[in-house]
Amino acid sequence: MTWKKNKKFLLTTAIALLIAGCSTNTTQKHTKVYSSDTQKLGAIFQNRQFVSPQYPYYATATIGANGRIVNPREFLQQLNYARSYSSTITSRFASTYGKITNWLNQSGNINDLPRYGIQTNQMRGEDGFQNVLMTGYYVPVIQARLTRQGEFVHPIYAIPKGPKKYTRAEIYNGALYGKGLELAYTNSMLDNFLMEVQGSGFVDLGGGNLRHFAYGDKNGYGYTSVGRLLVEDGEIPKEQMSVQAIREWGAKNPYRLQALLERNRSFVYFRYDQTLDVKGSAGVPLVPLASVASDKSIVPTGSVLLVEMPLIDNQGNWTGNHELRLMVALDVGGAVKGQHFDLYQGIGDKAGHTAGLLKHYGRVWILN
Repeated sequence: MTWKKNKKFLLTTAIALLIAGCSTNTTQKHTKVYSSDTQKLGAIFQNRQFVSPQYPYYATATIGANGRIVNPREFLQQLNYARSYSSTITSRFASTYGKITNWLNQSGNINDLPRYGIQTNQMRGEDGFQNVLMTGYYVPVIQARLTRQGEFVHPIYAIPKGPKKYTRAEIYNGALYGKGLELAYTNSMLDNFLMEVQGSGFVDLGGGNLRHFAYGDKNGYGYTSVGRLLVEDGEIPKEQMSVQAIREWGAKNPYRLQALLERNRSFVYFRYDQTLDVKGSAGVPLVPLASVASDKSIVPTGSVLLVEMPLIDNQGNWTGNHELRLMVALDVGGAVKGQHFDLYQGIGDKAGHTAGLLKHYGRVWILN
């Protein structure tokens, strides 16, 4: 993930209640609308109560979803990490965490939330019909060496001590050469770039000798999605876009890859982390599928979310099913804006496969 600070924003209870008073039950029958662009993104529901774009979420009396929470143990572990690593988060959400822990230990039934004093606020979704975009991110493990050798020629850079606002093209063309900033060298420019997008990664120096490179800083330029560029250039159809599709394009067009990446002037510097803990922007270790990256201007760091997560098959197609998970907002992302959550999938190739294909819709409730 490429992390970026956002201004804090929280709706008042009065506004939320006002919207709730104007809304109707959102658990009625839903119409699934498909098109060539939305087929791969799963169902788009349009029969729900429409919510004005000025309100990112609204109060609901009940959760209009079926099923039980599938990850109570992992979620409670994530709460424990939040309490242990962040006094700021703990002080702000102590009451919420206590109520939800009590509810999970004694009931866990989503219909019982009001009995435990837990309020629910549903996200309006991208279109006002509660369709929230969900993507995935992960921590890659890539091959590297500490010195430049053989095929290992692509440097991973530490934060410059002086000026750091070099464009990606300038860096690729040697702007940081000779400054002693090389943390390691990999055999793939694209792997380095994707590690920047994820925000951190592990490098395998050979023989299972792993090092953790955590997010350090950015060069000061805005992020441009290379996936969007490939779609706009007509290189990859929008409905087929994924990390895997970008990798396939790069393998077929090795001599065009650098020029494509340079169109995203943003660049991420890393730092060596002696621990193996994967932390989000809040400095809290992340538990797979119990933590998300969100837009802090809408969902403050530390918020608890009930996520109706879409389930996909091995090709990235929506199966038609969802599952209910509890997650904590502990990360942010340059591409995570508005009604969009990036779900942390874990470490390694399996997590990366799912993260690269997940781009579907579900519903989200903020619990407090």
